[in-house]
Parts: sequence; C-alpha cells; structure tokens
Amino acid sequence: MPCLLLHDKFEEISEWAEYISVILESNLIDVCCIYNMRGRVLAQSPEGMEEDNCLQDGEAAHMIEALADPQNPRYTSLNLFGHHYNVVINDGKHGILLKSGIRYATICRTSKVLIVGLHKVNSDKDDGSSVIMNLGDFLITKGM
Repeated sequence: MPCLLLHDKFEEISEWAEYISVILESNLIDVCCIYNMRGRVLAQSPEGMEEDNCLQDGEAAHMIEALADPQNPRYTSLNLFGHHYNVVINDGKHGILLKSGIRYATICRTSKVLIVGLHKVNSDKDDGSSVIMNLGDFLITKGM
C-alpha cells in the first residue's frame, strides 16, 4: 500500500488502536506498538501483547537516548522486546532502522510518542520503514 494512501487513512483516525490497524493492513509490519515517552503502551497490535513483543525495562529510554546521540558508540546496537538488534541507520532525529538476523525493525520518535514496528520476516527494509515513518510524519504534522 503506497504511503500516500496511508496518510489519507490516518486523517480519518481518532484513536491510537486505529493507527495500529492501518499499519498492519499494509501487510509489511508484523508487530506495531505505540508508546508515550515514558514507555507506557498507548496501543499495540495483538502480537504486541505477547511477552516477547513488549518493551523491557529501560528499552524506551535507550531508544530516546540513541536518537539524541547517534554518534555514541554505545548505541551501535539496541535491545528491542528483549532481543538484540544492530543499528543500520540512525538519523539522529526521528528514526532508527534496526536489524537482527533476517528481521528488521523501525523506531520512530515524535515529540509525544515512540512508534515501534517489527517488519515481516524477509520483507524489504525500506517498505516496512516507510510505513512506520509515514505515521510518525503524520503525527508530527498534527503536533504530536
């Protein structure tokens, strides 16, 4: 699903859980979770409720720190849902692309939320990332 179509769908949404549904409809993301800046869950896909797909203590804080200081060698990798991921790209502002084995993950930060998406196994990293980052861009334009 092209990202412009997702943007149109985002315009019609009023609840956090609905954003998750649209992300999953893209068929590029397996697990999607939206957290406030303290790491509290605002919405998550059904798989996000499983223990393996929930942020562990301190993971949200490390994501925020990694985005603030992308050159810090401490952040060449991050733990996500208790699993080790290597940082592929960190733009130092809003997004981090991670990889663990054959799976990619994208983290997008706005002023109010963290959006975390686990890409479908063996999916194109750019397609999955674009879906998560598109939601982030939309929320930023709305002041979130």
